[in-house]
Amino acid sequence: MMDTVGVVGLGNIGGRVAEVLLAEYEAVLFDIDENRLKELADQGAHAADSGADVGRRADVVLLSLPADEALLAATLDDDGVVEGLSEGDVLIDTSTVSPMASKRVADACAEAGIEFLDAPVSGGARNAATGSLTMLVGGPAETLDAVRPVLETIGETIHHVGETGAGASLKVINNYMFGMNQLVLSEGLAMARASGIDDEVFAETVADASGASYALDRNMERFILPDEFDSEFTLSLMCKDVTLAERFAADHEVSLLLGGASGLYRLAERLGYGDLDASAVVKLLVDE
Repeated sequence: MMDTVGVVGLGNIGGRVAEVLLAEYEAVLFDIDENRLKELADQGAHAADSGADVGRRADVVLLSLPADEALLAATLDDDGVVEGLSEGDVLIDTSTVSPMASKRVADACAEAGIEFLDAPVSGGARNAATGSLTMLVGGPAETLDAVRPVLETIGETIHHVGETGAGASLKVINNYMFGMNQLVLSEGLAMARASGIDDEVFAETVADASGASYALDRNMERFILPDEFDSEFTLSLMCKDVTLAERFAADHEVSLLLGGASGLYRLAERLGYGDLDASAVVKLLVDE
C-alpha cells in the first residue's frame, strides 16, 4: 500500500518532507512552482502533472499548503487531489488551516470513500529536514495505524488527538499560544532593556525561571541575540494563524481575554517585516 507516497505542496515544510520521504519511498510530487518540482525530480522524485495525477499514482498522499484557499483549490478543484484518489486511499493534510476548510476536505473524502487525517505539523523547516516533526493527528485510529510508517518517517512525535477535525483545531490553538508568547517575550525584553539588563542575562535568567517558554528559547538564541531574522516561519504566516485562531474562538463563542493580537502582527507586516521570521514581531518594541 505504501511503496509510493504522494506530496502536494513543496514549500518550506512540504519540500523538506518530500526529501525525507525520498529516502524510504517512491515519491510522486506536485507543486505549482515548476522550479521547485524540477529540483526534487532531479533528486529522484516523480513529477506529477496535477494534484489529481498524484492521487492516481499514490495510495497515500500528504498535503502541505499555506492557507485555506490553497488547500481547497489543491484538493477540490478540477484536477485536484480528491479527483484522482480511489476508494480506500488515504489523504493526510499536514497544513495549518482553519478547521472549517479542513472539514470541507474531510467531507469530500468521506463522500468518495477516501480515508482522511488532519495531521498538522509543528517544528518548522529545521525539524522537517531531519524527519523530527511533531504531528497532531485527528481521525480514525485505524487509519492512523495504517499509515503510521509513513508518518514516522517524517515525524518524531505523533499525537492522536481525537476524531476528524481535532488535529486542525488543536494546531490553530497551539499556534495562537505561540503567537501570544512571542508578544509577551517582546514586552518582557523591552522592559529588561529599559532597566539596563543585558539581553543575554535576560535570556539565560528567564529560561531558568517561571517566565520560560518555547518562544523565549527559540527566538532569543536563534534570532534576537544575533539580530538576524532570516525566516524559518514567516511573520505573515504567524499573522494568518493568529487570525484563524481568533475566528475559531468567535465561532465557538470563546472570549479571548487577550484578543486582537492579530492586529499587532498585521502592523508588523505593514512595517515590512512579513517575510522575516515571526520572531521579528519584537521589532515593534525593541527595534534598534
